[in-house]
Amino acid sequence: MFVQGKSGGHKLGLAVGVAALALLWATPGYAQQAVDAPSDSAMVNLVRLLVEQKILTREKGDALLAQAQAEASQARAAQARAVAPVQQAASELPPPPSGTVRVPYVPETVRAKIREELRTEVLAQAKAEGWAAPDKAAPDWVNNFQIHGDFRFRSASALFGKDNAQAFFDVPQFNTGGPYDPVNDLLPSLNTTRDKINNLQVRARINMTATVADRFELGFQLASGDNAGPISTNATLTGGFRKRDLWIQNAYVKGELVPGVTAMVGRFDNPFRTTDLLFDPDLALDGAYGQLDLGRLIGDHGFSVQVRGGAFPIEYEDINYPSTAINKRNFRDRYLFSGQLELAKTFGNGLKVDLSAGYHNFTYMRGHISEPCDVYSANNVECSTDALRPLYATKGNTFMFLRRFDFRRPDDPANPSQPQFLGLKFAYRVLDVNGTVSLPISDHIIAQLTGAYLHNFGYDPKNLCKEGADTQPLNNVVLTDPSNPLQGACDRTNPARFVGGNDGFGAYFSIGDPALFSVNPRRARKGAWAVNLAYKYLQSDATLDSFTDSDFHLGGTNAKGYFIGGAWAPFEHVTLGGRWLSSNQVSGPPLAIDVLHLDLGVAF
Repeated sequence: MFVQGKSGGHKLGLAVGVAALALLWATPGYAQQAVDAPSDSAMVNLVRLLVEQKILTREKGDALLAQAQAEASQARAAQARAVAPVQQAASELPPPPSGTVRVPYVPETVRAKIREELRTEVLAQAKAEGWAAPDKAAPDWVNNFQIHGDFRFRSASALFGKDNAQAFFDVPQFNTGGPYDPVNDLLPSLNTTRDKINNLQVRARINMTATVADRFELGFQLASGDNAGPISTNATLTGGFRKRDLWIQNAYVKGELVPGVTAMVGRFDNPFRTTDLLFDPDLALDGAYGQLDLGRLIGDHGFSVQVRGGAFPIEYEDINYPSTAINKRNFRDRYLFSGQLELAKTFGNGLKVDLSAGYHNFTYMRGHISEPCDVYSANNVECSTDALRPLYATKGNTFMFLRRFDFRRPDDPANPSQPQFLGLKFAYRVLDVNGTVSLPISDHIIAQLTGAYLHNFGYDPKNLCKEGADTQPLNNVVLTDPSNPLQGACDRTNPARFVGGNDGFGAYFSIGDPALFSVNPRRARKGAWAVNLAYKYLQSDATLDSFTDSDFHLGGTNAKGYFIGGAWAPFEHVTLGGRWLSSNQVSGPPLAIDVLHLDLGVAF
């Protein structure tokens, strides 16, 4: 080994270093590894990449690398100086007492990550095992099913005028309990003079709806009621504590076939925009219904144009009529065919104007006189038009006898009996025009004014006696000769004066919470209130008396008068209300009826 002086050794070491670097750069694999070797400094890695891409020369790159490495070293030193006091302080802490557990601090970001991982893992397991789904808290049928209902407790009083006439047929009893002979039998009649005070009633309804296939609604409603009639669900609390009946009030399926086109079949609440002049609020219709929302189709949500229509069977023919005759007869099915156009516009201040016009054709409701009928024959006790008796008639419409006899009575030919049924004198094709203006006063207070008009195109007084004196009207006539109680409107010499009519109108005003505008209990908020009043005028044959308001005048037509009422919700979904209804007969003998209702309603 040779040892040289200091100066010579330095030159030798420099020469050896240069030769080594030259050798490293000359070796391709090692040179690439030197350039691409990863570093904990982003700047170092960036400079190496720029050199590799020949954006920087090697000389400039080496200078930048040296600077970057120096800055990285300084940063590591500063971090070490900052951590050292903390580590020293921790080492100087006194040892914890025996049994102490030290819990290290976990940053919020770490805890959130742990929660998310646990949630993902648990939901994955739940989905795999089938006891839950990640996007649902319950099975499909629970999410798609809704149930709600209401209960009403009522005190109902009916007060009759002291001057009321008493000769009013009980038409339902006459037709269901008959036939009756008007000359020889005691005829069923209505109470028109004895007050009925504080009759207690309940009404209970429960509604269930389910969504099917995300577009169809399946609905059911069960309701109380004294009978199967169409216009009341009240059950009177009498009858020796007997159990109450429960009826299927609604059963339907409804769906939006395409946007703006809705169809419904089954039995459902009245879908038309009407007032209680035409239909009782509790009336449900059977059949098929369709609705076209033109406003939605044209995309104008401030202006609504709706077209509605439907076919609703009232009574199908009896295929075995007459049941006591060998030769059967055909009668056409009775239907209600309805159509309605509604226009509505909402303005910027919340004012809403709603106009509608509907046409309701009750087909084949009119009665006709029968062929000469021998009800004493051993082979036949029915007449040819007995099947034309109206369903659920009340009072007010003009009636006629349905039977014509041949007066052959084997046991007493000199004293023929004439057992009769009652039928409607006119047809009913009713125009119903309605208009409503609603104005918001505050967040929960609205003032609303509604007007309604009815006109029956089936009313035909000019042909009152077309089928002879046997078909003359039995009511809605005024005697011109008081000394002749048998005077008829079709007498040839001195006829009685027919006073029936075919028009009706009403004006309704309400102010308060709209949830309390209806007589039916609604889920009203606590503190809600409303005041409702109206005037009604309904001539005898403006519409069928079978389906109109069952409270005003105790049902039927040929009535005029007013009602006033109010309601208040002392608790959430609990209402107290009362109504006073006062009415008189429009034409014919006097009949004044006042009705008082006091209600407690609870809904959920």
